Amino acid sequence: MNFQKVHESAVTFPPQQKMGMLSVDLLVTLQILPGFFSNCLFLALYDSVVLLKRVVSLLSCSGSAVGEEWQRMLTSAGLKCIWNSFLLDAYKQVKLGGEAPNSKVVKVPGVSPRKLGFSRTGDECRLLDFESHLPAFRQLVEEFSHVADFLLVYIDEAHPSDVWAAPAVEAHSFKVRKHRSLEERVLAAQSLLEHFSMPSQCQLVADCMDNNTNVAYGVSFERVCIVQKKKIAYLGGKGPFFYSLKDVRQWLEQSFGKR
Repeated sequence: MNFQKVHESAVTFPPQQKMGMLSVDLLVTLQILPGFFSNCLFLALYDSVVLLKRVVSLLSCSGSAVGEEWQRMLTSAGLKCIWNSFLLDAYKQVKLGGEAPNSKVVKVPGVSPRKLGFSRTGDECRLLDFESHLPAFRQLVEEFSHVADFLLVYIDEAHPSDVWAAPAVEAHSFKVRKHRSLEERVLAAQSLLEHFSMPSQCQLVADCMDNNTNVAYGVSFERVCIVQKKKIAYLGGKGPFFYSLKDVRQWLEQSFGKR
């Protein structure tokens, strides 16, 4: 997703307001750069380790690396994806204690847009998880579904096979193209249901093609939010490095106690 298209506007601003926006953008850029470069360094180290293993394998005549496709992670597409993810995080609408955006999503299976559903009154608690680590998330659902509603939100594919594919780590790793229509996104989400059994207490929805949920919550790539009384009661860190279901468990246990 090109977040800059969301951020930029065709509206004409007076010179003073333009200068203010430029200063804000410059400040955001300076804040983003350290994290961006650290991510680039991680990808460079990852590629170096993979390349070294391939060279050692070839020199040892094991032949295990022969014929294998080497998928580099430090690519122009990868750098663009990472940069946009930091922009999404910097310009996200959600703030701890602030109103929870009631973004449009699509229930899976289905193609009719609906809201996330923050309409009930009282002390309800809803946990939103974007791009979950499913086994650990499933355990949370089973343990805390009596006090919280769980919603898994499928967003824009982080590693589309035709743009920035990630090396396969398991035999059943997914190969998903960049979503070009809502139907493709829903089908990808349905594949998730087919390969991983989700508890009945958890609903699965998909973001619309305008990526309104992704932009509002600054998800790219992963994030957990807990909504209580239509307010953001817990705002998880930017994934993948600061995505932590352990912190979510701790919050739930402190708020509602252990089961």
